[in-house]
Amino acid sequence: MKRFLAVPIVAAVFLSSCKDNSTNEPTPTSLQVVVKTNLSPSAQDGWLYYSFDKDTAVNPSSKEGADWDIKFRYVPYDTSQAGIRYLVAVYTQLGPMFFNSGTVNPNGKTQAVLLSIPFDSVADATPYLSQLRNDDTSRTGRIVPVLGGGDLFGYTGPPRHAVTINPNMTFLVRTKSNRYVKFQLLSIYKDAPTTPDYRSETNYYTFRYVKGDGTRLR
Repeated sequence: MKRFLAVPIVAAVFLSSCKDNSTNEPTPTSLQVVVKTNLSPSAQDGWLYYSFDKDTAVNPSSKEGADWDIKFRYVPYDTSQAGIRYLVAVYTQLGPMFFNSGTVNPNGKTQAVLLSIPFDSVADATPYLSQLRNDDTSRTGRIVPVLGGGDLFGYTGPPRHAVTINPNMTFLVRTKSNRYVKFQLLSIYKDAPTTPDYRSETNYYTFRYVKGDGTRLR
């Protein structure tokens, strides 16, 4: 009899253990996607400085410090041939965006890496932590590649003369406070038109990002 009674007792303990474990594992909440639209750099300073930690632009007077994470270049709206040439030069040579570290600003603490992964598919920072690095002003060392140096930007040529952005690429960023962020540039044109052309107003950046819960990004 003792042999048969032991079976239900063990089964009861096992079921009780499973029940306790299930109640101790809450479902993670979804992280907020922050979307910023039509942010425009200052013509006077030539850049817009943005902080992911603070979710806001940083005053240019603090540009030598570590408070900002990324800066966006001022690109004037100019539909003339000279204006189009300058726009192309920004995305082929000068660089439209830089992170706050390295030779960009030695006082900066931000690191980043560009991933060939869609924004919604970047679920955790852990697999990419070893790839994070300081930014550089040299063409070959930049985190944000220019045309011809990476797959982030494209150029339609005539008649549209528009800069395009690869929708399947995402930046992983580590801020000065060691917060992990996934960040995606969506448009460089006012109101983010689906099919921009040379008449679309430039100097308006639209992007989205998620600040992680530890390394979790989704």
